[in-house]
Amino acid sequence: MKDDVTTLFHNVIPDLGGLPLLQYAVMLDDAEWIGELLSRGADPNEQTPAGDTMLCHAVRLSATNSVRALVHGGADVTKYGLENQLPLALASLRRGTDIYRALLTAGADANTRFIAPVSKELLDRVTIKDLKNALSDDRGVTPLIACAARGDVEGAAELLRWGAKPDRCTTRYHRYPINFAATQGYLFLMRIILGRQPESEPQILVTIDLSRQRAWVTKEGQIIDTCSVSTGREGYNTPAGRYVITDKHRSWTSTLYHVAMPYFMRLNCSAIGLHSGYVTGRPASHGCIRLPYDKAKKFFGLCNVGDEVQIVY
Repeated sequence: MKDDVTTLFHNVIPDLGGLPLLQYAVMLDDAEWIGELLSRGADPNEQTPAGDTMLCHAVRLSATNSVRALVHGGADVTKYGLENQLPLALASLRRGTDIYRALLTAGADANTRFIAPVSKELLDRVTIKDLKNALSDDRGVTPLIACAARGDVEGAAELLRWGAKPDRCTTRYHRYPINFAATQGYLFLMRIILGRQPESEPQILVTIDLSRQRAWVTKEGQIIDTCSVSTGREGYNTPAGRYVITDKHRSWTSTLYHVAMPYFMRLNCSAIGLHSGYVTGRPASHGCIRLPYDKAKKFFGLCNVGDEVQIVY
């Protein structure tokens, strides 16, 4: 049957130097031609001369039409490619939700992991330093982690819809998707990983004014509460910026200073957050934002994980 296919296209295909017809069709991202070849007996799991699978080859080329045609024709989404990685893992290093969807529809596991060690050839194509370090030195990077590190909102949302688990961490240093997004400061992506809908906007915003040592909460643009605070003293300055509340704890004890921090709301997975504490109206903390007890309790009740905090001068 393959001989028939070769004969059929002999007059329209140039000398390919041993390149399989199916690979040539993949390189052209010609879904119709791929379908024709498969219907005439071409193997969707045929390897390239370099030893890659056609599906991984298509993913690496970001050839969406080819990926769809191959999986429709029976390509195995659990078959490892040239670099000993699965197609979905390779796809998570590039933008392309249509490719993710095609692979997941065909049975790819949204929680698969990169196989270690990751080849130098693959690492050389990774431009995000944090992700490259995780792939080379850590273990168990998932597609969701790769999307989080790259700031791929659409990819992360698609993976989550297909059951990717935000609580699946790397296996050596135990870093979660939210940690990678926080390292890069991807606020919107952090909110999605925390379960907020991509289309929704937070109604609540907390503002910390470092120069005035005051905090206030706005709901849909209207101030609903305000109070004095104490932020980080000299040497422990609270950094200005935009943050997401990544976790909340009614009772919390600092792992660094071993002191109680009731109504703790952590910012960007970091060591700083808002909590109840002694407030002088002047900088006094080790970096956190201290609020009076009753205000800390009220802010805690008003804010949800995924809401934003802006720290300004």
